[in-house]
Amino acid sequence: CPILQTDLESTEFSTRILRLFSNIFALKKTMHGGLVEVYGVGIMILGESGVGKSETALELIERGHRLVADDIVEIRCVNGNTVVGQGANKIISHHMEVRGLGIINIQQLYGVGAIREQKEVQLVAKLEQWDQDKVYDRLGTSQNTMEMLGVKVPMLEIPVKPGRNIPIIIETAAMNERLKSMGYY
Repeated sequence: CPILQTDLESTEFSTRILRLFSNIFALKKTMHGGLVEVYGVGIMILGESGVGKSETALELIERGHRLVADDIVEIRCVNGNTVVGQGANKIISHHMEVRGLGIINIQQLYGVGAIREQKEVQLVAKLEQWDQDKVYDRLGTSQNTMEMLGVKVPMLEIPVKPGRNIPIIIETAAMNERLKSMGYY
């Protein structure tokens, strides 16, 4: 009793259906943060409430980068080694809450080129209030990672204080991550 019928060859159909099932049944989790694409690199921006995640993402969008999701990001593990993120709620995924401004529609304000439906999480930027007693990496020699659904993703801890330009630091981190993927350290 056939359940599915197709004109595709068996091998092509099997490949497509396996890819579809791996996406549907992938491990999923929601996280509080923002996901942006900066120079082609998917960056998850994490941090405590009020640290400036949305404002940082908004400045990155203003600079020509793309928003995937703000506030609540649904991540899923695909193929056991790739973490892909998207908006947890399709209706409000391309909206952003900015304190003092309210909820804004990024697609309407900046155009369809300023958004993206989903993106692989290739780097985590954890924003935290500057702690003068904490020793922050100054040489870039240590490689911190964050485990997301069993996958280790490179992570940067970025201290936030007045006068620091966090969006340009994240842009530089994205370019540096691209260089690392090409073998330059």
